[in-house]
Amino acid sequence: MIRSIAMCCALGAVIGASGCMSEDVDSTPAQGSTEGVGEQRSHSGTEIHTEDNCDPTDPAWSPKCNTNFHGTTSFAAFRAELTATMRAAAWEYGGGQGSVSSGQSLQVDNKGGETHTFTVVANYGGGRVPNNNAVSGNPVPAPECINGPTSTNVDIASGTGISVTTGASGTLKPGTYKVQCCVHPWMRTTVVVH
Repeated sequence: MIRSIAMCCALGAVIGASGCMSEDVDSTPAQGSTEGVGEQRSHSGTEIHTEDNCDPTDPAWSPKCNTNFHGTTSFAAFRAELTATMRAAAWEYGGGQGSVSSGQSLQVDNKGGETHTFTVVANYGGGRVPNNNAVSGNPVPAPECINGPTSTNVDIASGTGISVTTGASGTLKPGTYKVQCCVHPWMRTTVVVH
């Protein structure tokens, strides 16, 4: 299901979606640190996919992992990787950096089993799940993540997506935008509108 929503922010962005809050244990390196985290760079294009590999048959994921999803990572394996590396590699923005011409649309689809966010931030930081921030060594959340679901903090449920328009009357004006997931804050990318 594709949704378009208006997001009005200091960047002049307008995007949309519906939302639900997710609270699993995730991580990001300390604010300003690049250790263990990198933006997923790309195959630049007009599509970005939020991805993960949660195993819905593992009761420890319940109710966070969509029961119709076909992931294979147990919650224990997820936590072990997260604790060891400050990230879980399968939890990412697949497709990497969005790069669109002004007037084009950017499609953001959730291909994972958990809820993810597409949140434009002034600076990367922690997310909205305090325990995730503690495990990641990133105690300072990005302000955009802790303000709750708003037009600048868009949740994307498993199997859904949003369409972000660009241009003078569109969602994102020309520029470069930092984007992160506020549930899994190591999920970071950029969107460039030419």
